[in-house]
Amino acid sequence: MRGRVLDEPELEFRASNRHIDPRFGIAQFGPADGDTSTAPRRITVGIVGPAGAADGLRRWLDQCAEEIQRKQPKPGQENLYINFPGFNADTGFFAELVHDDSLVRQIPDKELRKLVGGADAAGVDRTAMAYAAEARSLSETGRCNLIFVIRPDELDGGAEVEVEEGEADSKEERPESHSDVGSTFHDIVKARCLALNCPIQVIRRETWTGKPAPGRKRDRPLQDEATRAWNLFTALYYKAGGTPWRLPRLSTDLASCFVGVSFFRALDQSSLDTAVAQVFNERGDGVVVRGGQASISKSDRQPHLSVNDSKNLLVDALSEYRRVHGNLPARVVLHKTSGFDNAEAEGFKAAANEKDINQLDLLWVQNRVGPRLFRSGQLPPLRGTILELEADALLLYTRGSVPFFRTYPGLYIPSPVLLRSQGGIDMEKAAMEVLGLSKMNWNNAQLDERDPLTVRTARRVGLILKHVGSDQQFATRYAYYM
Repeated sequence: MRGRVLDEPELEFRASNRHIDPRFGIAQFGPADGDTSTAPRRITVGIVGPAGAADGLRRWLDQCAEEIQRKQPKPGQENLYINFPGFNADTGFFAELVHDDSLVRQIPDKELRKLVGGADAAGVDRTAMAYAAEARSLSETGRCNLIFVIRPDELDGGAEVEVEEGEADSKEERPESHSDVGSTFHDIVKARCLALNCPIQVIRRETWTGKPAPGRKRDRPLQDEATRAWNLFTALYYKAGGTPWRLPRLSTDLASCFVGVSFFRALDQSSLDTAVAQVFNERGDGVVVRGGQASISKSDRQPHLSVNDSKNLLVDALSEYRRVHGNLPARVVLHKTSGFDNAEAEGFKAAANEKDINQLDLLWVQNRVGPRLFRSGQLPPLRGTILELEADALLLYTRGSVPFFRTYPGLYIPSPVLLRSQGGIDMEKAAMEVLGLSKMNWNNAQLDERDPLTVRTARRVGLILKHVGSDQQFATRYAYYM
């Protein structure tokens, strides 16, 4: 076995400037699309929530127009935290937020009282439908670029502890999970709003108050105010059509796109479907396509697609990509959360041939692995550490100690992802791309994301699409799902 540490991938910002940290890149240079005429300059937002809650959110949004001081770092770790530069036309994102009284909709107290003490899936669904109806009313004004949905505090009164995006549910990292996905407000209200002409942003009251909701159990402290602002406004900028940062590409590289395939089970548990989280290009633009049913193989107990379903899935994804972007890539990298069997490999290759794709790379990205590495003194491995297991398999630490921070920024014991290729591809290049894609989550402006964007979003899309009927129309832009 052979191990080494990869260089931290750079990201590209305004005027092709580069930096390894999204926050420093935005603060120093501005967003990647900052010099374009299509970059969002004024983002008009609507708000749906309980009576009185909108006032507190609006006050905080106004405060975030100005600089917010960072959390005080320990000596020697000055890069771990950074001031939020303010969301205004003169610095940072070079954009401003607009809101007014006419774009606020209140949810009646009677709808929220039904949730006190915990609610079943039907109760959460009724509340989500009430929110979606008000969001639809705002959307139909044609004035909103984005709609805030203030999550009701009453959802925190039950025994269920919801695991937030990006959080872990034990002292060791685990893949994202929910104890009862079918009754989570976030996923249901997202599903009900997929037909709107603008995305929504679900937000908790604690985001602007800095205080956990009464009755909510947290296994990690709230982030400091500057970090909360970084994460939220990065997401808002992207959802409004902006490009905060992108992966750089050498002129000699093939134009590539990245496809994430993950599986989800229907609400009634009757079938196993497949979800494709966007066909991403280096800018992070892409589309969502829903595939056919999968089945569990008796040989490896993993979900797989037939030859035809595999082919149709990738053909549909690339067709939608071309419809949106006007072209097709020369290279497609497909990340799947289970191994490739012969039928799937045959189907995906047939799709690539039909679409005249020059190069197709098939990579299994597995996040439940046993081996772990430690540096001397029981220190966590450096982010970017790889350990070659076989010619077509290696371990990659997407979380770990970051030299730029001079510390490990996580709270839990980091564990690696296992990358295994189908066919001969450059595994070190594949690992470098996965490491770069782990920095392309616009819900998180810090370097502590474990999964690449492809895999993470495939799972998120699946959790939402399970609430959407197979014959229903739904948004293809990923901004509606994040």
